[in-house]
Amino acid sequence: MKKSDTAICSLLLVLVFVCLVLHVAAALSLYVSVWIVREPAQTGETILISGMVTDDSGSVVPNAQVSIQVNDPIGNTIRIALVYSGLDGAYSDRFPLLSGSPSGNYTIYITASKPGYRDAREEFLFVNVARDFSISVSHSSISVAQGESIFFTISLSSTSEFDSPVSLSLTGAPSGVSYVFTPNPIVPTGSANLTVFTLPSTPPGSYNLTIAASGGGKTHLASTILIVTERGYSPSLTTIGILIVIFVVAISFGAFWMRKRLISKLPKERSAEVQALLAQLEAKGDRDYLATARALTRLEELRATDRIDEETYQKLKRDYEKRLEEISEREGKASGS
Repeated sequence: MKKSDTAICSLLLVLVFVCLVLHVAAALSLYVSVWIVREPAQTGETILISGMVTDDSGSVVPNAQVSIQVNDPIGNTIRIALVYSGLDGAYSDRFPLLSGSPSGNYTIYITASKPGYRDAREEFLFVNVARDFSISVSHSSISVAQGESIFFTISLSSTSEFDSPVSLSLTGAPSGVSYVFTPNPIVPTGSANLTVFTLPSTPPGSYNLTIAASGGGKTHLASTILIVTERGYSPSLTTIGILIVIFVVAISFGAFWMRKRLISKLPKERSAEVQALLAQLEAKGDRDYLATARALTRLEELRATDRIDEETYQKLKRDYEKRLEEISEREGKASGS
C-alpha cells in the first residue's frame, strides 16, 4: 500500500511539471513600441514618451505594467516612472528636460509586463542638442537730446534650429521714457526695432539699458548705454516764419532807405542836361512862358530817372516857378496897356 501511494505521488508530480512546462511554452509574448515627441517649454523642453503594448498576434494588451527609466549622456538616471496601458493598449509619460541639460545621447529603458505574458523590453535613444539663440544690439552706446527719440536694431540668431517665439522687454530706462519693439515677439533668426522716446524733462545723463529676450525656455540679455543730452534752442516753424517775414521787410526797407540815401548824395557835378537848364535859366533873352514850362517838364524827367540830386532839383524848381510868375505878370501888364 505504501509503495502504491509513493508511485501515485510521483506520477502526480510528473503531471504537474509537464503542465507547468506546457503552460510556459504556451504563454504569449508582449511587445512594446516607443515614440518620442519633444515640446518647447518655458524652462527647456518637455519629452513625451508614448507607445503601444501588444501580444504575438498583434492584439492590444490592456492593463499591462510599463516601467520607464531615462538616463542622461553621463549615465545619471533623470526619470523613473511606472504607468499602465489603457484599454486600447496605449501608454504615455512625460517629463521636463531643462535648458541646462547636457548634450548627447539619452537612453530610455522600457519594460512591459503582465501575468500570463512574457515580458517585453525595449531600449530607445534620443539625441539632445542644445537649441538656443543669441542676441545682439546695434549700438553699444548712443546719444539723444531731451525730447527726441532714438532707435536700436535688436538681432536674434538661432542655434541648432531654435524656432520658438521670443518676447522682448526693456529695463533701465529713465522715468517717464516710453519705448516700443517692432515686431514683438519674433522668431529667430530675425530682428526688431527698438524705439525709445525721451521727454523734454528727461534728466540728462547716462542710462544702462538692458534688453531681455525670453522664449523656448531660454533667456538672454543684451545691454547698451543711452546718453541723454541737454536740448539746445530749436525754434518752431512759426517762429522761423515770423523771422523770415521780418527779414524780408527789413531788406525791403533797407533797400528803399539806401536808394533815397544814394539819391541825396549824388555828386554835385551837374550833368549836361542840368547845365543846359541852368544856362537857360540864366539867359536874359529867353524868358517866354512856353520855354520855361518845357524846362520845368525836363526837370521833372531828370528827377524821375535819378539823374539830378534833390538839392539842385529843388533850387531849379523854385527858380523856374518864380520865372513863370514873372512872365505871367509881365504879359498881364502888356495886355492891360
